[in-house]
Amino acid sequence: MPEAEERIARGPGAAAEDSQLPTRLRSRLTIALPLAAGFVVLLSSFVLLWVCYPLLFEGSRPSTVRGLERRVTWVFTVGGAFALLGLAVAIALAEWLARPLRSLVSRMESVRRVAGALAPETQAPPGHDLLRSTLKDVVSSMATLVRDSYTLRSLEGAVMTLDQEGVVTSFSPVAERVLDCPAADAIGRRLGQVLPQEPTNAAFIGSVSGALAGAACVSSAEATVRTRGGRLARLGYTLSPLRNEAGALLGTVVTFKDLAERKMAEQVMRHAENLALLGTMAFRLAHEIGNPLAAMSGLVELIRDQSPPDSPHREHCRMMLESIERLKRICKELLTIGQPEPRKVEPVDVNDLVRRTVDLCRHDPETKGVEVQAAYAPGLPPVQGDRERLAEVVLNILRNAYQATRSGGDIAVATSAAGARVSVAISNAGTPIPPEVQEKLFTPFFTTRSRGTGLGLALSQQVVKAHGGQIRVDSGPGRRTTFTIELPAAGPAPEAVEP
Repeated sequence: MPEAEERIARGPGAAAEDSQLPTRLRSRLTIALPLAAGFVVLLSSFVLLWVCYPLLFEGSRPSTVRGLERRVTWVFTVGGAFALLGLAVAIALAEWLARPLRSLVSRMESVRRVAGALAPETQAPPGHDLLRSTLKDVVSSMATLVRDSYTLRSLEGAVMTLDQEGVVTSFSPVAERVLDCPAADAIGRRLGQVLPQEPTNAAFIGSVSGALAGAACVSSAEATVRTRGGRLARLGYTLSPLRNEAGALLGTVVTFKDLAERKMAEQVMRHAENLALLGTMAFRLAHEIGNPLAAMSGLVELIRDQSPPDSPHREHCRMMLESIERLKRICKELLTIGQPEPRKVEPVDVNDLVRRTVDLCRHDPETKGVEVQAAYAPGLPPVQGDRERLAEVVLNILRNAYQATRSGGDIAVATSAAGARVSVAISNAGTPIPPEVQEKLFTPFFTTRSRGTGLGLALSQQVVKAHGGQIRVDSGPGRRTTFTIELPAAGPAPEAVEP
């Protein structure tokens, strides 16, 4: 495979160079075989001379013609035997040299026959060198295979091909990730062996089997499959027939994508669009609604103060003031979401900030009956940020914890540091938050309370992210609901502040 990749990098000239290899090999064999045979014959001649010389030239010649004939017959017999021996050795040597060549040609012919299934076979011209043409075709096929493998690895979607028997013949890296199956375990097996045998996978496997049976192409279909890792994946897939240049059906190409990733990306895009829209609306709302609300609040307070103590108008004024305050809070939250970046960056003592916020909540009449247990880690490093906005984040999560905790319950607040991160964990023993609700907690306008705005947690997450941190939530049956604010530490710990 590296040689083929090198040929691709060298360019078109490599093919011509590679095509000369059989000619060079043939030339060497053409010279080597006669030399080897000649050497054997020459050696046998020397041996024959060594045997015959004493009989012909050392005074041991026979005295009669009949004896001489016997001696000559014996010499030719021995010479013929050695000649036959040399011929046998030459034939054996030639066979020994040709055997691996025939094996090489046979294997390359097998590769070419396999490659021939992808394109119509062409008739070789008369006198065409078999070894040369075969090796050239094999090198070309290997180069094409390398280019195809690069293409498969570069595709964004998953690709899988199957032959007419339903056996997987290729499996892209994205397919490995989507189906939780290595290519080595998938290639050479049927699709029903790659995916677990269960009813969930029947629709997808059946659709692929139908395409192999000659059914029409399938585009933009969806199916749920259970991967080898036990994960449920929603796939969007297309099925296309795999044909050669002659139009013969070779199998099926399956391209698919995990729709969960696409839906997650769409959710992120919608979330970003919502935030951008909120940012555009925020300033207009602040100017168009904020000032009239302040005037309305002042007039309602004036009416309330001028009404008799037992007048029902005082209760009406109280309800109106609550509604006005709620509208003011929504406008303020929209303004903050439109500009979540820190306005005044300074070192912030997290322990002092949390301690002051907890003390503020303890004096709120709505928090009576709920105990707060606070634990502040000593030597906590400061964070760089906007103290006022970070205090609003802690206050918002604390208020949510109070609202989720029944009278007589408790809330735990703890600060800690791990590595270069400072954390504030706020937990309560209220009703657990279902997983499907946890996914939407930080979405603007999502709320589970009838009087909620759905902007508090979205605002808090935006502010914390603007500071380089994040808010995590952990909740479930049998354990407390915990919101953890994580922020990057700025430096060494500040001087301790007495409570």
